[in-house]
Amino acid sequence: MEAFRVRRAQGRLLIRPSARTIRWTSFTAIAASGGLVVWTGARQQGDPAPVALPIASALLCVWLCFLFEDITTESTASSATPLLFRRALRAAIAVPAVAAVWFAYAWIGTSAGPTSPMTKAFVASIALSLAAGAVAVRLADSGRGGFAAAAVVVFILLVLPVAIGRPPSIDPARPPLGEPSMYWSAITIGSYAVLALAHLDWFQRRRV
Repeated sequence: MEAFRVRRAQGRLLIRPSARTIRWTSFTAIAASGGLVVWTGARQQGDPAPVALPIASALLCVWLCFLFEDITTESTASSATPLLFRRALRAAIAVPAVAAVWFAYAWIGTSAGPTSPMTKAFVASIALSLAAGAVAVRLADSGRGGFAAAAVVVFILLVLPVAIGRPPSIDPARPPLGEPSMYWSAITIGSYAVLALAHLDWFQRRRV
């Protein structure tokens, strides 16, 4: 219980510094670009869900790939606040912002709003982005792995479905393998497993 109170107090102290180090300027630019993509798709195709919305979602996920590139990582490496806690706090700040923009996208050009496959694909994409970002930063060892993570995310979300899909499609309702629910659930579960493995050494230190 005492540990919980300590973490809660640390969280309150870290909210503003964590929010300031997140790249909100690039987020605004990407959100606007994604909105333009969806709006253009809605005007040209009528329904942006099959093509425009997945592209806009991928843009938001690319931004998330850089979330764990905290410019204060080196100065806070010896901090009493665990790295996992700091990253969870950053995710708790950034993911709702991304979700809000995505839900706004989902209502552009369609009265139906987000469908079940769209929502499951978005949840899976968020998990994939966080996992790729954590692994890339860990392997890079310099907090500059965002570009590698972004490449992985774009490949899985946009390139792979076109390459192996029959027919090629980036529509969340028509995944390249299996049913939409199973496909996106598998990506979500696998991504969270990779995210946990990326912090495995932290868990091991806690047990010592």
